[in-house]
Amino acid sequence: MGSHEKSFPRGGIANLVANTDSSTSNIVFGATQRKIKKAPKLKEKHLEEEKGDQLQAFSAETLTYDTLQENMLVMGVVKATEATSLQIALPGRMTARALVADISDAYGRVAQSYMAGDSSEYRDLTVLFSIGQIVYGRAIKTRNNSEGNRMSLLLTLKPSEVNSSLHHVNIKKGFIFVGAIEEIQEHGCVIETGIGGLQAFVPIEGAAQKHHIGQLIFLKVKQIQHGSDKSTCQCVCVEQDKLKIKSQHETNLDYILPGSIVKFKATKHLKNGLEGSIMNDAFRGYVNEHHLADALQSPQDYELNEEYLARLLYVMPLTKLVYVTFNLNITVQPEQPESEGEELLKKGSIVEKARVLRHGTGGIVLLLKHKYKGLISYGSIKSNFKGNYDQDVVLAKYSSKSKHNVRVLGYDVIESLYYCTDDPNVLNEKTYTLEDIQAGDIVSARIVKPDPKIGGYSVKIGKVNGIIEQLQLAPNTRYEVGQRLRCRVLEISLDRKICYLSNRNEYLSKGIKLLTSLQLAQPGHVFTGTVVKCDATYVLVKFCSGIKGILHKQRLNELVESTFFEGQTTKFRVAGRNNDQVLLTLPEDKFQLGEIIPIEVTNNALDAGLEFKITFASDDQNAATTGDEDNTEEFMGLVPLRFLSDYVDLQEAKKRIHPVGNHIEAACIMQNIFSLRDVPYFSENLTKDWHTVQVGDVLRAIVKHAGEKVLELLLPVRNYNKLVKLHVKMLCLQTVRDKPIMLEPDQLLYVKVLSKEPETKTLTVSAKLTDVWSGQLSDTAKLVESYLKEVSQIRKSLKQMDAPIAKYTRGEKINVIFRGIDSATSNWVYNVEGTKSISAMMISSLAGNAEAPQEGSTQEAVILWIDYANDLLLISNKRKDIEHISSSKELPQNLIAKSGMKAKVLLKLDNIVVCSLKKGSSNPLILCPIRLHPNDVESTASACLRQGDFCHLAFIHDNLPIALPEAVWKLWKGVKRAAVEAEETTVKPKKIKIENNAANKSSPQNVTNGKETEEEVKPLVNGKKNNGQLFFEDKKPAKTNTYNSKATGGAETKVRLPGISNFWDTDASNNKTQEESSSDEDDDNAAGVAEPSSSKKRRLSAKEKAKAEVKEEERLREIEERNADPNQPPETIDQFERLVLAEPNDSKNWIQYMSFMLSNTEIDKAREIARRAIKTIAFRETKELRNMWMALLNLELSYNSSNFDDVQKEALSHTDPLETYIKLVEVLKSHNQKERLISVLNNLMRKFKSELQVWRVAAEAYFWLDMPERVQPTLQRAINALPKNEHINCIVAFAKVYAKNNDNDMAQTLLDDIVTSYPKRIDIWVLYADMLIKAGLIESARNLMERAVLQKLQPDKMLVIYKKFLDLEEKHGTEENAARVKKLAEQYVQSQNKSLK
Repeated sequence: MGSHEKSFPRGGIANLVANTDSSTSNIVFGATQRKIKKAPKLKEKHLEEEKGDQLQAFSAETLTYDTLQENMLVMGVVKATEATSLQIALPGRMTARALVADISDAYGRVAQSYMAGDSSEYRDLTVLFSIGQIVYGRAIKTRNNSEGNRMSLLLTLKPSEVNSSLHHVNIKKGFIFVGAIEEIQEHGCVIETGIGGLQAFVPIEGAAQKHHIGQLIFLKVKQIQHGSDKSTCQCVCVEQDKLKIKSQHETNLDYILPGSIVKFKATKHLKNGLEGSIMNDAFRGYVNEHHLADALQSPQDYELNEEYLARLLYVMPLTKLVYVTFNLNITVQPEQPESEGEELLKKGSIVEKARVLRHGTGGIVLLLKHKYKGLISYGSIKSNFKGNYDQDVVLAKYSSKSKHNVRVLGYDVIESLYYCTDDPNVLNEKTYTLEDIQAGDIVSARIVKPDPKIGGYSVKIGKVNGIIEQLQLAPNTRYEVGQRLRCRVLEISLDRKICYLSNRNEYLSKGIKLLTSLQLAQPGHVFTGTVVKCDATYVLVKFCSGIKGILHKQRLNELVESTFFEGQTTKFRVAGRNNDQVLLTLPEDKFQLGEIIPIEVTNNALDAGLEFKITFASDDQNAATTGDEDNTEEFMGLVPLRFLSDYVDLQEAKKRIHPVGNHIEAACIMQNIFSLRDVPYFSENLTKDWHTVQVGDVLRAIVKHAGEKVLELLLPVRNYNKLVKLHVKMLCLQTVRDKPIMLEPDQLLYVKVLSKEPETKTLTVSAKLTDVWSGQLSDTAKLVESYLKEVSQIRKSLKQMDAPIAKYTRGEKINVIFRGIDSATSNWVYNVEGTKSISAMMISSLAGNAEAPQEGSTQEAVILWIDYANDLLLISNKRKDIEHISSSKELPQNLIAKSGMKAKVLLKLDNIVVCSLKKGSSNPLILCPIRLHPNDVESTASACLRQGDFCHLAFIHDNLPIALPEAVWKLWKGVKRAAVEAEETTVKPKKIKIENNAANKSSPQNVTNGKETEEEVKPLVNGKKNNGQLFFEDKKPAKTNTYNSKATGGAETKVRLPGISNFWDTDASNNKTQEESSSDEDDDNAAGVAEPSSSKKRRLSAKEKAKAEVKEEERLREIEERNADPNQPPETIDQFERLVLAEPNDSKNWIQYMSFMLSNTEIDKAREIARRAIKTIAFRETKELRNMWMALLNLELSYNSSNFDDVQKEALSHTDPLETYIKLVEVLKSHNQKERLISVLNNLMRKFKSELQVWRVAAEAYFWLDMPERVQPTLQRAINALPKNEHINCIVAFAKVYAKNNDNDMAQTLLDDIVTSYPKRIDIWVLYADMLIKAGLIESARNLMERAVLQKLQPDKMLVIYKKFLDLEEKHGTEENAARVKKLAEQYVQSQNKSLK
């Protein structure tokens, strides 16, 4: 608890010279004070002094936390600056912080504008303040609960608070104070003085280059003009070493501010300093022994009755005792050593044989290295002793000239001394400061506490603070407070005074190479780093010492672009350096595609999959020559979740059965990406390379990117670093536009090689089901069998791990306890009887309309399926299912090859459908595949099955209960098509074709068709065909060819439109069109159909000629009428030209003309039309011109955004800038140009801040940008910028914007303030009520109208309120409420009549 300063005693002022023998000492704020009796004096001398006693100090104690009073003015020195805070040294070895809000009011406004997006005037505190700068402010004591209720200090430097006790009337010429720059003008600065009624100006040439808004500067009053209400002064800037007060006749101590330089007259030596006076003996002052001019001086070195220059530190508020320092040149850094071999003392330095000089104020004064002053505080000495101890015995150790080993704890700026300790625990600590460790060191760290901000932990390495971020924590490790970890130092941040560590195995392994400095980043060297960010175009990697490297994905092949994830720690190769930026690439592959390697799982908690390591012999020559027996290297990699299993619903379960430390085999896919699902494939098949892959090969591919129309596939072909593009048409049998095919990255597909192009090293493939699948249903049965085997392996592994879920089997009867119904899915939720970890669920389709049992009741159920990933049993409690379903896994003999068996669909999962037969007493669950093949992406095997429906099944397996819907079975029954032999399909001999062509000789088209068929069966040569074929659609001839059969009787075959494959073989007569004669004829020809040409022209008769002339006349008349009809939309360039010539000032016609050109992809012509329109439209038609500029800006944003800025400048210079900016906001919204929109908003609010609509547009835009936090500061800026008569309208506009964006609370707050402050604004009442009604807040609207009718307004205004209230109750209330409102209105009218009478 802090002490309180003693009040003045009653009476007059005593003499300065006192009788010390008869005084009683009182310690007040560290200064011992006495009551002094008046000495007898002659009446004619100093009669004014004979008025009482005065408090007098005989000890010059320094400032402490106890003696420092709240809001006390004190001088400080800036010793550290950050962007948002200052560290300020205070007297008494105390430190205070000053935040952004504590600098000045002007700086606070600039900071708010910066937060709102305007950074033109903002400068952070590192620019405004320099190290060693002298400041003064008011101290505020706070307690930090997070640090054990420890006392801390804040220092406010705001002139409005620091100078609040001063008044402009008392300001004189020569007065020195601190002010803040409020506004920078052409020839000087307007000053924020903080002094009531004082306005100040400083003439400075080029002020904008020298100073910034909000900056604090020392000022001296040069001229001042006093007034009754306010005074105006002109000031000059003063450097901090020239703050000397020349006038020594100041009688008011409040106007001598800390930091000022005064003359101090020494009058008495005290035991720990000097006593004297300032301002011609007007005020008593004190100098502590630590505040002398030289640190090693003592008070006895100063002569009495001599004057010395001193800087004012602080004044005790009540006693008015002044404390000063003789150290005028305060420096933050101590003096540099004179000799080169001598080290500068710094924090953590150990000084041996430090000699004791004396017992001084606050501790033992030491001499360090024969030239520096040190101090061991009494508090640190006492902290080494617990319980009772003899103080004299303890301090006897520190006798004069005794020597001790001490460690430097820090340097005090104001007292110019090092504070030290001789605590053995601190002296023996190896890691005391950040300088004691380096990046790359391995240290032992102790966990102090979890840090939720970073998701990691705060640790201690000796006395050094450190943190381990979440990305750098070793996975699958349990962490507790107090636990010690072996860590690698990654980075040392001297600014934050903290180090960053990692305990990941990748950083602790032997032989690891770390990038600790930019000089080591030489091209070709390999270093270990951690991925901290994955972007679409690059990967950001962090190394030691804060070095970051960038890996551009353009440096990688397409196969490894998407294999990175945040937190991945692996090796990277330096590709180059661009100043401080390190360019990276990947090291050479350690393993080849398809190579099967034993791995050890290191982390199975990642969402991305399994992290593993591979240990192999190192090939590093340096490591081999060191003689290290353990000459091994570790390779870290990842098995993505999708690569754990071919089946999506088993992937999480597969990850579960591979705990940390498990040894398994994986196949290399690329770089550090491995696969478990592909191990059987690469074990049974030779891995293809570019030379061995052949046309017709069926390969197992991986989907890397899935678009709406094009897929990108990764083929398992070595030395083929490309992704193969596949059109969706080459995957689906029947592509449906309304139902896009949904594929996922890393999904499995099989592809067939259609062509191989050696020149471009390109493979063309097909993934059609008919190309990669034999069509035999036995292959589908094997697919389901492999799925069931994988499920059985998962159950077996979980059984070895003693997982409770592994003891249950499909078809088993169990007892379950009902827990309730899931509100989201309507599924019935159970707990399995006898266990708490296993839950069960019956889907809503099985429950049907049955009534739910009571919660806690027990029921019998049968297991339909087991979800091993989530410990979940899918069950049925239906009595028929329990009786008919058995736990057998084999198919009964009587059901083998049976078809037409009636069954009910119980479950439809991701890969199978579970069914139950309706015949027989006890049968196993029947399993139907979702897909016939991995390429059956349309799920044709189960498209007709729905949960709860009945169906007919056909069994396709001899031993297992695997079946297909009978309709699907009939479709594929007996189909035998070997996918790899598709090219060997027999083709009709050419002789047959010739005979068929001869039989149809009368039809020229038949000959063409014959050629077309012959071309179709030509084999591919390197993927090329002479007919220019673009897509490989189907390489087998159609079963029904176009040749004439005998049944047709020689009739002509139907002419087919030319396609891509037969374009060049089509007869020219099919493409013959009539020649264009004029624009009118062109319109007519476009609508008509060309008649087929005949071999002979027949002459027309007179009657036929007359009919033809009538038809031609009708056609021409129709064209003329269409052109004359103004409502007929133009369709040609000529028609558009006539339209814009007829109405040249109509922007709508010009914009339609531009749209017509854009529809024909004539972008440049559309741009020319816009330019032409701008030149053509009359300058008075400002709105039409603005529409054209907006159309041109729309065009540039859509097709060439690089020209947008230039066009925008033109538009602003040729139109009204305000209206153009507002229209531009909507244009940018429509194109989702968020960055440009923010820039436009900043310009709009800066240039047109006096326009109300500007602020409304900005508020709506911020909501559209999803930045609602900026709307409130924008409202404050608007109120400050707009005139007062616009404030209400502005607030109403913002309230509407808030309500429009569903922030009704803020809208109500704004409107409520208005109706409270301006109750006569009936329009605001009505608007407020309408807004509440629209938002559905009827009760709030009713309460509002209740308030409104209580107002005492004019009758015409009250009539509006009552009508609105009545309308509210009639539409949204009850009849009783409406009657009540009518009654209130009647009472109001009666009261008005009485008042008139």
